[in-house]
Amino acid sequence: MAYRIYVRLKSGGQATGRELHSGLLPELGTELDVPLTTGPAVKARIGLSHTELNKPGSTGVSEVFADEI
Repeated sequence: MAYRIYVRLKSGGQATGRELHSGLLPELGTELDVPLTTGPAVKARIGLSHTELNKPGSTGVSEVFADEI
């Protein structure tokens, strides 16, 4: 399974993780460094509504949401 991490920033915006990951989705509460497409890496924690699994007809990439810490 492939997934991309999206980070909700403290400033209120959202940023996209630079890397496309493969393997198992990270568990709720996991803390990690996420390199962003628009800047340096930020420390983030996988949030409560943390995944949107790929849907039929999609690119096959799941979305994982994290909050900047």
